[in-house]
Amino acid sequence: VTCDDFRAAMADANGVDLEQFALWYSTPGTPTVTWSAGYDPDADVYKLTLSQSSNSDEPLHIPISFGLLDKETGEEVVPTTVLELKENTQTFEFSDVQADAVPSILRDFSAPVKLVSKSGEDDEEMLAFLAARDTDGFNKWEA
Repeated sequence: VTCDDFRAAMADANGVDLEQFALWYSTPGTPTVTWSAGYDPDADVYKLTLSQSSNSDEPLHIPISFGLLDKETGEEVVPTTVLELKENTQTFEFSDVQADAVPSILRDFSAPVKLVSKSGEDDEEMLAFLAARDTDGFNKWEA
């Protein structure tokens, strides 16, 4: 069984097109996903922008498991969901978020990528929050 056979079987079984995903097999190196986020309290909307860079001429299909934790209580306000990053840059919006939240990105190590914030700096306060309160064991450990 080849990687292409496996990919075809997974595509058939799930009714999805995995052609873009196949770029992973021919792209050397580790992709980088850069993120930025913001909360609009007037609209109760949280926005997450993800950008990817790799050695591929085309964007990869990168599955990003994501959740949001209330900044005050640590409770999940957006349970784990898989975002499909298929373009160079995409913005994902989450409505009905009642208060500012902390993003938990790459839950369960959903993709073998380097994750960096747009600022390029580690947010020590956010990492401490995730280490103490994240409901995802992988991200809790990584923080």
